[in-house]
Amino acid sequence: DRNADGMKTADNDAGLVILPDGRKYYIAAFVMDSYETDEDNANIIARISRMVYDAMR
Repeated sequence: DRNADGMKTADNDAGLVILPDGRKYYIAAFVMDSYETDEDNANIIARISRMVYDAMR
């Protein structure tokens, strides 16, 4: 939900990632107090996830 000014309180996602070599990690990403669109917030979370995945490989 957004407040009267259009600020989104939070978008978040969490999950378990299993790498091709069998290693696992958990990730949680939170975007808070955002005026970006829902699509932009989803893209921010996706970029964070990709950065962590690439670093773990």
